[in-house]
Amino acid sequence: MDTETKGLGLWMAVIFLAGQMAGVGVLALPSAMVGTGPAGFFLLIYFTYNAIFVGQRLGLCWMMLEEKFPELKEGCRDPYMVIAEKAIGPVGRHIVSICVSFTLYGVCCVVIVLMGSFLQNIFEYIGVSSTKCIFMIIITACMAPLCWLGTPKDFWFVAVGAL
Repeated sequence: MDTETKGLGLWMAVIFLAGQMAGVGVLALPSAMVGTGPAGFFLLIYFTYNAIFVGQRLGLCWMMLEEKFPELKEGCRDPYMVIAEKAIGPVGRHIVSICVSFTLYGVCCVVIVLMGSFLQNIFEYIGVSSTKCIFMIIITACMAPLCWLGTPKDFWFVAVGAL
């Protein structure tokens, strides 16, 4: 068995997930709970269960594909699209690609607005007055170069810094 890791290792994946959960999830959770009231707790439990279930199903699908198509064990930059293509065909690949793109765009917009609001509050506290929009532009300019990197293993330092 080859011990050399070509992709993201287990511990780095754990750090990425923990950073993402602690970053966006924890910061947005209080506002979401206030906005939804008592039902928010049950929605949180429901969506957590759904995420666990879907994650397991996707993992099982990927394992089945690796068994059937050994070339996928070498690595894949678009696993969701590959799963859809093998299950449905090229149309499935395009549909999933569009869905992933819209999801990532939406999440990025929400995170940029959230970060802009936080920075505006922090800078107002220390006496610097500016608008949320200015901070959003600064955040976007700082984050854009990270988008040009290839895969998460190329910017591991961001995950470590997020914790």
